[in-house]
Amino acid sequence: MTASKVEWDGQFLALGDGVPYGSLHSAECKQQFSLAYTHAITTAARCTISDLKVDVERIDFTVRQSARHKKYSSSQVDIQLKCTAQDLEHKGRLRWRLSRDHYDWLRDVETYNHKILVVVTVPKLLDEWLETKDDHLLLRKKAYWVCLEGMAEIEADSTYVDLPKDQTFDVVQLLNILHRVGNGERP
Repeated sequence: MTASKVEWDGQFLALGDGVPYGSLHSAECKQQFSLAYTHAITTAARCTISDLKVDVERIDFTVRQSARHKKYSSSQVDIQLKCTAQDLEHKGRLRWRLSRDHYDWLRDVETYNHKILVVVTVPKLLDEWLETKDDHLLLRKKAYWVCLEGMAEIEADSTYVDLPKDQTFDVVQLLNILHRVGNGERP
């Protein structure tokens, strides 16, 4: 029996001995990888993820923290998650294009939960996303976040938003986001 090959963004993938990869489309692979990435960060921060089954509010999940803050005894933030292998660098900053409806939902200040956009970047080649060794598991590359609450209305069908390079979505940043929210502040 001949092993089938899977196309990945124009190239066919199979392990060295001809064992094929699964047939999950590259967009779904990015979605699943970004969920695993953010789940790892959230777990390392000793927080939880509440999955939303229907994405009508342009939110993929909610991160919850049970910890005493100045104002609240718990904290939570809604997350819109994106993943890309594209180079987001533009004139010394990172830029992500959002449709107007996603932008409007994320900039809304009249919702109960605060919201952030998290963009996970991955290498172009699938086999570079993950490395497993005896002493470590490495997920490549990096995630960035931004809070768009209160941003100006737009007329165009889409807009670019800037993702500050110093706002990496990691354990320390997530805990600081939740701490600010728990104190009654913006993320």
